[in-house]
Amino acid sequence: MPGPPESPVAPAARNTPGLVPKLLRYFTGSVVATLCSEVVFVVLYGLLGVGTTWSSVLSWLAGAVPNFWLNRNWAWQRSGRPSLRREVLPYAVIIGTTLVLATLLTHAADVWLHHQGVSSSVRVTLVAAVFLGTYVVVFALRFVLLERLFTRLHLRESAGSGG
Repeated sequence: MPGPPESPVAPAARNTPGLVPKLLRYFTGSVVATLCSEVVFVVLYGLLGVGTTWSSVLSWLAGAVPNFWLNRNWAWQRSGRPSLRREVLPYAVIIGTTLVLATLLTHAADVWLHHQGVSSSVRVTLVAAVFLGTYVVVFALRFVLLERLFTRLHLRESAGSGG
């Protein structure tokens, strides 16, 4: 039975959202960020003819910035100025893995499809699918790693504030 509002039990329940709502917020934020990335990738690679490496890097950046703020503020409900060392850098390492994978896989797909003589429109569609697929595959892994990061930070801050 929950305690009165002034008991330590009530704030903990309000400050730590359940896993399912958090996962839904993470999913929604990730969809927004992935759409940003995918649109930029298709425009750069498909319409402007930019190579896969620069297309991957710039489209990753187009999704990484909104992804950080959506996940931090909405999914994990953190506010205030983020710590560069304890929050931003670990986040960058976690999502940087996605950048490396997307860059390597899109380049490999592009080279292979060129050697196969695939038409430009089909190649753009398939390489864009590889780019999107990379994000889909690492979605769950990123959630687990970000959950560990933000939970650890929350526990550290709670212990530091005496509550």
